[in-house]
Amino acid sequence: MEPPLSAAPKKPDSTSPSSNPTETTLDSGPQALPVAPPLRRIAALVYDIFLLAAISLAYAATFFMIQVFTDGSAATQILTEGQETTRLEYEGPLRYLFLFGWWLCLALFYSWCWRRSGQTLGMKTWHICLEQMDESVPGTSPLASWRQCWIRSLVAPPLLLCAGLSYCYCLFNRDGHCLHDIWSRTRIVVLPKEK
Repeated sequence: MEPPLSAAPKKPDSTSPSSNPTETTLDSGPQALPVAPPLRRIAALVYDIFLLAAISLAYAATFFMIQVFTDGSAATQILTEGQETTRLEYEGPLRYLFLFGWWLCLALFYSWCWRRSGQTLGMKTWHICLEQMDESVPGTSPLASWRQCWIRSLVAPPLLLCAGLSYCYCLFNRDGHCLHDIWSRTRIVVLPKEK
């Protein structure tokens, strides 16, 4: 009987489980999407500013028309003076009503977009998406809830106006989350590129 020929050593298959427990395999489960960096978030916000400007103009025109129909004195003065322009100033409670309604329109725009698809038009362009931070709870949607969207819409504008405090914070946060991400239990992630 002939002795068996020595077989060449087999190369390990990359899809088979490894004997080394520290190595990761391809079947280790779904990978978490990376958190979007601040520059990508700001770029999406710049795109959204054009939509926000259009929404703001439509809101201001609607508010003005409501004032014309309810108390036309100030509006009539502006419309009839011709060459001389007069500013229409909202004073007292009317000013706060105007500002609250304006914030409500913008917050509703963002919340509706985030609940519908997790993205605004600017976010879609930059391939980023809003999702819940705690997706380990079974049966929950990865999209943010209405409550999370409203919290985010409430705290993000003041933090942005305070010299971008929230975005500065994300530079030092180990997970890259902004303050409004943490308070609303949401995160903005980078979506994988479509093939």
